[in-house]
Amino acid sequence: MFFYEYSALSKEDISSKLGQHPAPRTTSPAADLGGKAMKIVLDNGPSLDYEFKCKSNLTLSEGGEPAVECPYAALVIRDTILVSHMIPGTMRGYNLIIDVKTRLATVFEVWFCGYRDNREVQREIYFGYVDCCSGEGDPQKRHTFTNRVEGKGFYWKDDTGTEILNFYPSVIYSTFVELSDPRGGITISAPSDYVKLSDILYVYSRVECEYSGTFVLEVVDLFGVKNVGVRLGFDEHDELDYRMYTAEGEITGTIASFESMTDYGTKVPEVMSSHGETVKSKGARPVYRPRHLYPSMTADEVKKKLSEEIKPFSGESIMPGANKMELSDYLVGKQFTLRYDNGGPVWEYAVDSIDLLRWRKEGESEWHTEKYEAFEPADKLILFCHLHSCSDNARCPTIAIDFSNGLTTCIDARIGSYRSDWEVGHRAIFGVVEAEGINAPLVRRHEITKDLVGKAYTWTYSDMMSSIHVYSSPESYSWTIFLPNGSGGMMWSSPCIYVKLRDDAYMMSWVEETCNGSQGTFVFNPRIMHDAGYFFGISPERLNLTSFGACARNAGCYDIAKYFEIKQRG
Repeated sequence: MFFYEYSALSKEDISSKLGQHPAPRTTSPAADLGGKAMKIVLDNGPSLDYEFKCKSNLTLSEGGEPAVECPYAALVIRDTILVSHMIPGTMRGYNLIIDVKTRLATVFEVWFCGYRDNREVQREIYFGYVDCCSGEGDPQKRHTFTNRVEGKGFYWKDDTGTEILNFYPSVIYSTFVELSDPRGGITISAPSDYVKLSDILYVYSRVECEYSGTFVLEVVDLFGVKNVGVRLGFDEHDELDYRMYTAEGEITGTIASFESMTDYGTKVPEVMSSHGETVKSKGARPVYRPRHLYPSMTADEVKKKLSEEIKPFSGESIMPGANKMELSDYLVGKQFTLRYDNGGPVWEYAVDSIDLLRWRKEGESEWHTEKYEAFEPADKLILFCHLHSCSDNARCPTIAIDFSNGLTTCIDARIGSYRSDWEVGHRAIFGVVEAEGINAPLVRRHEITKDLVGKAYTWTYSDMMSSIHVYSSPESYSWTIFLPNGSGGMMWSSPCIYVKLRDDAYMMSWVEETCNGSQGTFVFNPRIMHDAGYFFGISPERLNLTSFGACARNAGCYDIAKYFEIKQRG
């Protein structure tokens, strides 16, 4: 899904694809509610009068309006019923979550009408109760929003064979990894809702904004680690995907949360969306929409920007730099050659000062002088970065050298990728250091690693910015920005590269694709719980090369590596 291109759908397209009587398909045994009737009273919504004619059809009267016949399906989990239906002749419908014991009801009204694209499903949540006309009246309780499942992770396999990993590091967002999709495996983020039905049952929903626009709702049983769910939207082929399912799985772990002990998350935080709207209008919610925040650039625009005066390390990083490591002078006065494998580059270096170096390709006579910054995130392991100004500033190597064993890894990055002219493309290349006093190994190299998969850390860049990283697949991760009360807030995710340099040093590089297109690279030392790194990218304003650093805390882990091993063996 991460790399799919989704076409815009008009209202006419959606109406045609929904058809006259859209009905959820299900391979699970559907509940037969035939002969039952109920009135759902909602605190801030319409009254809903239902009569279930049979296992597959009901009539609905909204707010006393004439009744409409609708196809439906229902699934049961413990004492809770999930009912889903659309209203014929419209692009909207309802998903009912009914607690039979308490008579409490939570209702998700859904409709197709996105921010810029009608394929995106919107939702409005109502809390209320079922009036059975038995004189029992209002039970004076309600289901509530919650943070009680914040931090949890799940593996699910549903009755269609779909396998997925879900992560809840936030109270307003979630991420997921599609294990069963051959093109999946990349972490995807989505605005989400969490509702507490009881200490056992919770509601999770998401809308896959910026992607397919699909709505997903699940009632999750923590005792049995099962769920019943509904999916409504259009797939990458623009085909209607409206189905209900049951799933079984495993809780893969729970990472730390950071609110006050007496904050139960019953109020959704008021967070402004990235497109400037607050959560006030019907269906509105906090949404991070980076595709609309960061305009694309043409090849000519990129070339023009690269030709302007460039001042590396002169601006502020995306991450404020208060917790940067001290610059290292370890390289000053040294001369060395970096030789990368498999026909990779061979670069000669002479380092003149703490901020200036010279380099050239092997065989060249002319030296190129560049401004650089270096850090020592682990003993005798140096990370440094600079531009290749001789290549129109479009190339930027970030290099780790281990002077204790003569190994080097370079994240070789360039402006322009297989996706666009302006996003950064990068690769990891491995090799050795040739210098006086170093005997580099013939065969051994740094290597791509899965050691970090499933781990979670908090990162504090300054007093003004902290986040949570979840390394949720071997090729991707997500970050969560903290809200003022300490809960997890907005999220995004990126493909990335993980490299093990040593037991005390891991290198990670990512490109914020479908976002600002910039590349971040750092080396993390789990012994001192600190990192050092660089951001590289281009925008309509300038080419950016800046450094950053952050202090880390261990936030826990998810036991997920085994799922990727199974997938790869298959």
